[in-house]
Amino acid sequence: MSVALAVRPPSTGPKGIDSIVSNSIDPIVRKIDQDGLYPEDPLRELGVSGAFSRHASQAPSAGLPAAVADMATISESCMSTGFCTWCQDALVWYLAASENTGLQKRLLDQVAGGEQLGGTGLSNPMKSFSSIETLALKGKKVAGGYKVTGRLPWVSNIGPGHIFAAIFELPDSRRVMAVVGADADGVKLSRSAEFIALEGTGTYTVLFKDAFISESDVIAENAAEFVPKIRQGFVLLQFGMGLGLARGVAKSMVKQVASAKNAQWLPLTPDAIFDRVFALETKVRELAASAADTGRGAFLNVLRARLQVAELAMSAAQAGALQAGAGGYIVGSEPNRRQREALFMGILTPSVKHITMELARG
Repeated sequence: MSVALAVRPPSTGPKGIDSIVSNSIDPIVRKIDQDGLYPEDPLRELGVSGAFSRHASQAPSAGLPAAVADMATISESCMSTGFCTWCQDALVWYLAASENTGLQKRLLDQVAGGEQLGGTGLSNPMKSFSSIETLALKGKKVAGGYKVTGRLPWVSNIGPGHIFAAIFELPDSRRVMAVVGADADGVKLSRSAEFIALEGTGTYTVLFKDAFISESDVIAENAAEFVPKIRQGFVLLQFGMGLGLARGVAKSMVKQVASAKNAQWLPLTPDAIFDRVFALETKVRELAASAADTGRGAFLNVLRARLQVAELAMSAAQAGALQAGAGGYIVGSEPNRRQREALFMGILTPSVKHITMELARG
């Protein structure tokens, strides 16, 4: 049986992304952060607005920067929702690159339009390809598809009715990438940890026990050849989270007029943050032009810039907290939330640790 769509008609008509942020995300940011509310309705609205389809219908040189810009607008308000946006965008990116035209026809428009929500599921495989972890899922060929067993940690933007991508290894060492239904037989979602931030991102450990994956749901029969084709976009799309968070912090710093006057000599000012965001936005456009390059040199260029995004997000969040002073040290304050969100940019695959290791390898 193939993955079944869990399509739910959007509850609202098309809106601009700014309007969705103001009317649907801003009012629930605290609930997302503190109560772990998953922003399903705003995500579906964002899909209707076109936020997940920029890079599915355009050449990467145009589509990727547009997707990053949309994600940055969302992350200015809430990086949890920005992260869910990245998960959705990554799944679109995989489907758009797949040579399985039947799968594309069945799923791409639904995922790009936000009618079918889903996650990326490639944290463990990306680490595996860098020899940081072993591949978590093992599969075997059966009639019509594969049976898969294993434990896949930390898959986000999923829940009942959702789908996600996964990579499993066969006995002959070949790796297969496929779409998996969160409700499929043999698939179980489990929550096992509480995070300091991003609790509202639908993050689960996924347990597979002889789960059947249909051949019709295969994204790539040879993931080792496919991943180099999508890894630059996988990383570039993440820039929207860090750049949006940094810009949001800088805007908040400017608005706090009383504290801003005495904070103008801090190591990182709002103007400096804005300048660095602008420079990295320009870098996104440059890097997107070579997103199809499967060479290691091109990938390392993306990783260098991704490291700069993580460092900017964490530095900007700290600057916002320093300007706020004791007010930023209060549980529930915006500077406190931003610091916790920013740290995630340092540990999200590829993490700072992962990136610096790859850069050291050359």
